[in-house]
Amino acid sequence: MKTARAFVIMLLCVFSAVVVFAQRKVTPVDTSDELKIVTQEELKKIKARAKAEQELADSLERDSLKLDSIENANKVVRPLLMSAAFGANIFDPLMRVFGQDYGGGELWAALNLKNRYIPVVELGFGMANSTPDEGNYTYKSKPAFYGKIGMNYNFMASKDPKYQFYLGVRAGWSAFKYDITGVTVNDGIWGHESMFDITGQSSHATWGEVVAGLQVGLFRNFSMGWSFRYNFLFNVKDNPSSRVWYIPGFGKRDGKINVSVSLIYNLPLSKTEEIKNVMEDGSRPIEVEPADTVRTATDTIPEREERVKEPEATAIPVFEE
Repeated sequence: MKTARAFVIMLLCVFSAVVVFAQRKVTPVDTSDELKIVTQEELKKIKARAKAEQELADSLERDSLKLDSIENANKVVRPLLMSAAFGANIFDPLMRVFGQDYGGGELWAALNLKNRYIPVVELGFGMANSTPDEGNYTYKSKPAFYGKIGMNYNFMASKDPKYQFYLGVRAGWSAFKYDITGVTVNDGIWGHESMFDITGQSSHATWGEVVAGLQVGLFRNFSMGWSFRYNFLFNVKDNPSSRVWYIPGFGKRDGKINVSVSLIYNLPLSKTEEIKNVMEDGSRPIEVEPADTVRTATDTIPEREERVKEPEATAIPVFEE
């Protein structure tokens, strides 16, 4: 009996020793929030840190809004009536100097609407005195006036009005008179030639043009422009005894492409205005504090001290005999 009792007491002692030794080897988990003790002072620091982080986020958002407002602030507003342009087409006079046997002169005026839409009126005169190389006649067209009206669309509306790249259309009309002189005819039988004139012929024509042009600034309000025109006839009056060869403003009847070179004077009619510090919706942009006054979390909030409560070892009762 005493032996059994001594054996039980010995087992209890061994078990108690193993439990105590095992508890001393346990390391508390320092990453659990349940084990962190936060004082009232630390709680204030945590709240201050959260507030500073929120203010920092708000300031970044305000900076973004300010950049957007700056992009919209300097938006150029084009007035309806910006300028008037007056030009002289010098291409035909130059070609006449180099031997071209037809042509004339042309003046034109245009209004610039919002630097995008440009209605144009062109007025000029044309004449011809041409003898074909292998022809048997001389075609003479007396000086006659013509007029054109149309519109250009400027693809560089956001740029300086002195610089333009445009496509346009024109409608033209002219009434004119012409003579065909020195007409030589061979009778085909006896080989005799006869000569006669066809004079006092009158005609009129209407036509359309598709225009592609470029304009660049030279100095102050002066510019130069180039344009290429594709012409197509609507109608032309021919006479029973003759056929029209030249149409003032159109060029040669069988020609399709014309070129113009103009010297231009631009007359400003209104000033280009800029809206500053105004958003697209009309509101003013958000004012942001200077960068040196914006607080950051690391500037004002000290690092939080982490405190972990270490569990106390549980006392194991020891049974004595």
